[in-house]
Amino acid sequence: MKRLGILSAAAFGLMMSAPVAFADDITISVVGPMTGQLATIGDQFKQGAQAAAAAINAAGGVNGSQIKL
Repeated sequence: MKRLGILSAAAFGLMMSAPVAFADDITISVVGPMTGQLATIGDQFKQGAQAAAAAINAAGGVNGSQIKL
């Protein structure tokens, strides 16, 4: 039991000392059929994602970060 407590404390210490990465932008990929017979559907996916990203960015982004496709 004592060994588990020591291991837990060591793991907690390692997690708390790990560097935290802060990104300026949040990059999101758009996946869909961009070429071929179904390219029109892929274009609709892309336009919808661009509209959503623009609306979210206009409202202040996500926790202050902007969305980039």
